[in-house]
Amino acid sequence: MTAAPVPGKPADSDYVLRVRGIDDLLVYRAGCCNPIRGEAIVGYVTRGKGVAVHSQNCHNVQNLLYEVERKIDVEWARGAAESFPVRISVRTDDRPGMLNQLTSILSGENTNIRSLEARQNTSEGADGAVIEMTIAVRDKRQLEKLIAAMRRTSGVRDVERMQN
Repeated sequence: MTAAPVPGKPADSDYVLRVRGIDDLLVYRAGCCNPIRGEAIVGYVTRGKGVAVHSQNCHNVQNLLYEVERKIDVEWARGAAESFPVRISVRTDDRPGMLNQLTSILSGENTNIRSLEARQNTSEGADGAVIEMTIAVRDKRQLEKLIAAMRRTSGVRDVERMQN
């Protein structure tokens, strides 16, 4: 059983982020875009919840930053060996062995699967399937490598990162 987060204390996974020049602020990754190491990020000072860190291209943070004084410089901490949960959706042909091929790619990269759902995708005809999964990645580079390998797999129609 996982302990509930303590108010005012960052979750373990958020120790990989920090505000430039300040060490004792509550900093957390925004759930809307779930930034991962290697992505360009921006901090937003919330009211009463600390600093929310968004991907620079997150549509939510673009709407929030009309109050320029609430923007704050944040950075990825060095040396943290943390993994980040990322949701991806893979549209494929519906055929035997497809799921095995995709999970082999993840296994070969030592990537853990946190959740997985596979189903027929009737919107693309009787021969299509969609596989949605949450995987644990180290950084943006590893995610890009995994997505590229999946796209090279015969029968994969599209792979995309999903927003939370």
